[in-house]
Amino acid sequence: MALGGGGTAYLTGFEALFVNPANLLIQEKNYTFQISLLQYGYYFDSLEPISGIQNRFSRHLDLMAPYSSDLNLRVTDREELIDRSFFENRSNAYFLNQTEINWFGIKWARPERSFALAARTRIGSSYRLGKGLYSATPLDRSGSFLINQSFNHQYQVLHEISVGYAESFTYLNGLTPSLSEFIVGIAPKLVIPGSFLDVQFRNRYTLNSQSGFWDNEIAYNQRTAGVLTDRAENFFFPQINPENPDYGLRDLLRPTGIGFGIDAGITYIIKFGDQLSVLRHEDGLAEKSLRISLSVTDVGMVYQTTTPFEFDIEPQTSEQEETGPVTNRLFQGAPNEHFSFLADYFDPTEFSSFAVREQAIEVLLPASVQAGALFQYNRFKLMGDVSYTIVDNAFKPSGFTLFSGFEIRPLSYLPIRAGTRLTPGLPGYVSFGSGLETGRFDILAAFQLKSRAGGPTSEILGASVVGVKLYL
Repeated sequence: MALGGGGTAYLTGFEALFVNPANLLIQEKNYTFQISLLQYGYYFDSLEPISGIQNRFSRHLDLMAPYSSDLNLRVTDREELIDRSFFENRSNAYFLNQTEINWFGIKWARPERSFALAARTRIGSSYRLGKGLYSATPLDRSGSFLINQSFNHQYQVLHEISVGYAESFTYLNGLTPSLSEFIVGIAPKLVIPGSFLDVQFRNRYTLNSQSGFWDNEIAYNQRTAGVLTDRAENFFFPQINPENPDYGLRDLLRPTGIGFGIDAGITYIIKFGDQLSVLRHEDGLAEKSLRISLSVTDVGMVYQTTTPFEFDIEPQTSEQEETGPVTNRLFQGAPNEHFSFLADYFDPTEFSSFAVREQAIEVLLPASVQAGALFQYNRFKLMGDVSYTIVDNAFKPSGFTLFSGFEIRPLSYLPIRAGTRLTPGLPGYVSFGSGLETGRFDILAAFQLKSRAGGPTSEILGASVVGVKLYL
């Protein structure tokens, strides 16, 4: 997080299992075992500014609990919200919220190959809001006037147990034995999904220049699994399930199926001058080198088998004199919050034709491809990553994302890190981090500040901390 969010070439601890397993073979300290417990991080973006880290963390925790009450927009905030979230005349705004807990991680380092085992839980919530939900001003799209009141929300819980290894690829290393090292790594993982929600609501108005009326296209699809299905059935069929179910965080985390995935990567290290290998430590560490890495992560699928439910309304068109109203509600991404948020735009009882399915739901993992480079010269490191997300998901933005960052050590045990991220359609951020890194333990922390056109703001989007990390 301190380096902006990349790390394809940078990470070398057990965390590399989930980013680039090849880096497990790289050693930057003299140790045989690395043990880590309770590493926690979160990222929370919002429609409106949130003052104070305590308020933001409290709102972030709301995403790990069932939706409880509405958040209302003050009338005076509407212009600020439009300028903040629908900049550059965008027809929609995208938001991403994440929680990640690494329960434990163990790395066993050997001279020719290294092994690692780790368990983590991820909670992702991503949503997209049409500008027409908050502004009645039509968008001019090449002479055609559009009001977009569409809405998408994905929420997913994944529990993962990963085991992997990395080793030096001897054949390629033999070509230039003293100047470079080629490493491959692979990490299969067992994935146990928790609650799942995927809502796609299409509601677009296009002005018909001939009739003067609005052509309205509307469609709705919702898939759920786990405890969230009970609330969905209550909403769509209240005559069958008249009472709202009562549930909490433990219910959201409860397993709802099974799945498998794999992470894999390669790293090529070029050492400068007479530097020794960073892979073996009998004679010392390399401090002048270039790493080039490529990885593929989250390739796989989960099967949501506990109370799967899908409600689908095919696209329908109609002619309307007026568009839907603008809302005074804020949306923050809590599970089942959309039922209240869409109350003014969608009523399932108005549709006589719909489909209901109750069969296992197949959900692809958030697969992505990463490429990264790290240049190290003594106590200075400069890194850059590019990531491309293949599968639309609740954890990562679609398309390309760029990360960049640097690390400098005024003292060998005191790292100072900073970085940033660039993603089309999302506001940027700048990140900072530091801590204490000794030969036997690490204590680290990092945070991210929202960045806008005028530069960094005081809004803390995310923070992370390592509880315990030991080297034996």
